[in-house]
Amino acid sequence: MMKTLFTLGLVCCLFPLLAQDAARVKHLDGQYISTEVLKERLTYLVDSAKLAGLQVAIINENKLVWSGSFGFKDIENKKGLNDSTVMYAASLTKPVTAYIFMRLVDRGVFSLDKPIHNYLKSAIGTYPKWRDLAEDTVLFNQITPRMLLSHSAGLPVLRQIYGNSTKLIAKPGERFYYSNEGINLLGLLIEEFLGKPLEVIAREEVFEPLLMPRTSMIWEKSFEDNFSYAYFKDGKKYGSERRRTSRAAGSMSTTAADYARFYIALMTKKGLAKQSFRQMLEAQIPVASKRGFGSFKDSLTHENDAIKLSWGLGLGLFQSPYGKAFFHTGHGDANQNYAVAFPERGMAVVLLSNSENFEKTSAQIIEACIGDRYSPLKWLGHLDQ
Repeated sequence: MMKTLFTLGLVCCLFPLLAQDAARVKHLDGQYISTEVLKERLTYLVDSAKLAGLQVAIINENKLVWSGSFGFKDIENKKGLNDSTVMYAASLTKPVTAYIFMRLVDRGVFSLDKPIHNYLKSAIGTYPKWRDLAEDTVLFNQITPRMLLSHSAGLPVLRQIYGNSTKLIAKPGERFYYSNEGINLLGLLIEEFLGKPLEVIAREEVFEPLLMPRTSMIWEKSFEDNFSYAYFKDGKKYGSERRRTSRAAGSMSTTAADYARFYIALMTKKGLAKQSFRQMLEAQIPVASKRGFGSFKDSLTHENDAIKLSWGLGLGLFQSPYGKAFFHTGHGDANQNYAVAFPERGMAVVLLSNSENFEKTSAQIIEACIGDRYSPLKWLGHLDQ
């Protein structure tokens, strides 16, 4: 009964925020741009960059004020992308997993700082996918959910890069290493402890309360009516991501408008205790690497000191002239996404693309949408040509 009341209350709080199709949208500097001019600008950027397709959702004053879609969901059959087209979210899944975990923390199911081995039903070496972590149980036993959510547990980004091994590449809590493996390990923890699949948990904790009908951790039959294929830089079709099992780090499918509703919940602090939001949006570990991924992830730099680049719980953080911002990227084989929010301005943009070409023009798209010239796109590798 209490859960039902909470869900209804949350829906009532969020429903007024979903109005859209404004005649103009506001930029960070307070200036406005008409949505007709914005559509023209985005159409030009999509065409000139040869993007397959792009979905956009813009938040002003903590409301979804405008959404738009450009290009194609199926180039071969000339089927246009629209606002209900389901896209592969990739790593935009991670903040949702963090939000789920923090809801469970609020209910006393988990603690951020209790080592994860205390929650697992068996020793880590008995799990085939994670047996490498048993080679140093002293270090493994130090890993906490806080470290997994802030990418400071020392796990590799992907086991395939390290000879299919999940051995630690740094001591727990020592430094930032973005890790899909770490978030997937947290997903295992959640599923095993609660005794049900992550897709069910996500639907109960996030997608239904926040009115996200076109979103799921796994592929749903209902998505067949309107989904996108993805395309490589050379225009060849990659196909569509249809994940049959949940992966906490990146199995979700969604739309820009649906994901904007999740961002609105983060921006307006809905669905979590005040303390939990403070933890999510507070720097847990500084990010001093030259790049977030690739060969420069081990190179240290001071070039992001000015924006205080860091990681909270499930979200990247940076300082801007308009206050603290949070962000996340989503990068698949041929799907590229980005979402950034400036909560002190009540402003955000969600961008989903089914094109490997998106990142090379993301800076221009983000600036056109909300006037953001501050996102750490160089660190993300978007500016590398």
